[in-house]
Amino acid sequence: MEVFQEAVSKIVAIQEIDHLTEKFYECVCFSTEHYPKVDQLKDLFYDAGRMVNNNFDVPLELTAQSYAQALIKQIEDSNVEFNSQIEISDITEVFGRMAQRISVFEYSSTPSNLQPWKRGVNYIQYVYINGRWLISSMIWSDEKDNCPIPESYLAG
Repeated sequence: MEVFQEAVSKIVAIQEIDHLTEKFYECVCFSTEHYPKVDQLKDLFYDAGRMVNNNFDVPLELTAQSYAQALIKQIEDSNVEFNSQIEISDITEVFGRMAQRISVFEYSSTPSNLQPWKRGVNYIQYVYINGRWLISSMIWSDEKDNCPIPESYLAG
């Protein structure tokens, strides 16, 4: 009976993490008609949240707040008008009150569907606190010619 309850708990945890991750991607998507949901974004993170963009020679470290501020500044400065990201595959592991996810996503910075969308990988860590899952940290990088996304990540 205990093994069954543990399995059910993991299934519920993964469903909650699925929903949280989906909310994250929804919050960072925007167009000229719809602003990103930056207030909701901050609510998805534990404490300040740690976000690391690893697409550069030196990783760019952000908090959920500074990420939101940078995103709004980019929009206000007319440097970006559109962003869409969707998770296409994931591998999620749960151990007690912590979890980690390999989240493969596709993204586009243009509203046209004519060009192929780019892909990237997000490593996300979660913590269960006060009755809910929150994102504690994430690090991401885009797929590159010399660094393709492993097939094992796409099968999840």
